[in-house]
Amino acid sequence: FEPPQASRGLGQLCVMIPRAFAAVSSGPGKSFKRRRISSNGKGEGRFMSGSWQGSRKCTMAGHGNAPETMNDLPPARNGLFRGFRPLAEVLVSLRFLTRLPIPFVRRLDPPPLAQSMRFFPVAGIVIGLIAGGLLALAQTFEFPSLFSAVLAAALSIILTGALHEDGLADVADGFGGGKSREHRLEIMRDSRIGTYGTLALVLAVLAKISLLEALQSLQPLESIILIATAAGFSRALVVDLLWATKPARSDGLSVLAGRPSRNGALVALLLGGGLAFAGAAYALSPEAAAFAIIAGGVTLAAIRALAMRMIGGQTGDVCGAVQVLSEIAMLAVYVVMIG
Repeated sequence: FEPPQASRGLGQLCVMIPRAFAAVSSGPGKSFKRRRISSNGKGEGRFMSGSWQGSRKCTMAGHGNAPETMNDLPPARNGLFRGFRPLAEVLVSLRFLTRLPIPFVRRLDPPPLAQSMRFFPVAGIVIGLIAGGLLALAQTFEFPSLFSAVLAAALSIILTGALHEDGLADVADGFGGGKSREHRLEIMRDSRIGTYGTLALVLAVLAKISLLEALQSLQPLESIILIATAAGFSRALVVDLLWATKPARSDGLSVLAGRPSRNGALVALLLGGGLAFAGAAYALSPEAAAFAIIAGGVTLAAIRALAMRMIGGQTGDVCGAVQVLSEIAMLAVYVVMIG
């Protein structure tokens, strides 16, 4: 057996073909069976699996031109769930969006990031659950509400490495101080932060802290649900931005990450929007859920229109701005609906 990381499927064991026998898995979680193979003296043989019809040609490691490993995964499906590997894609999303220690990284044959983006909402919900859990814990121990909100906001920033906040600051600097498209893009690439970026960052963090403080008037479980669903849907909007908007430059983070497919963006929106609606409807009301989703969508549309006018497309910084501001917009709706 070779290490699992050589397989195209998470947790699948690849099989080496010995000279006389092949140990073949008839499917994930099922017992191994031995099947006789014939050899033509060149290291090649005929491989048969109980889960496949017919036979497949295989090659011993180090012989011939065929790959050294093989697995019994079914062919990739077409359509909405083509190449659907939810656990692997969730782990890739978490690895990209957070600084959490991700298990199985060395054993995972990762799917492309562009494909995994459909599970960005799940990664966002994980971030929101952790931050909301800390807020609820501090609330349980009767810490001052403002202090609890600061802790939760700080933890969410630490979990992501300030990935989205950095983008918001760069957008504010570039859009506020640039005189032309090229000048704005140059400012946004600069690692230094300017006045506009500092003000935007401070105001956004203060707004989030104040909203988190206001959410503590709810039961702990309700506040956790609202924080998690806002974090999830705001990242679904990022996927929609990447699919629907052309890149403003030929390099950069958004280009390297790849462009999600239309189906991938649709899955992200349905997943993030469905969970956001269900969660907010449970914690508050269906009306609050609908208004929050609309607020997030309006924020996305406004930032997209501004980005097209200022730089002619999207960048990774614009994606960060969409996430931060749409999440704040949704939290603001929740707080208003509480009253």
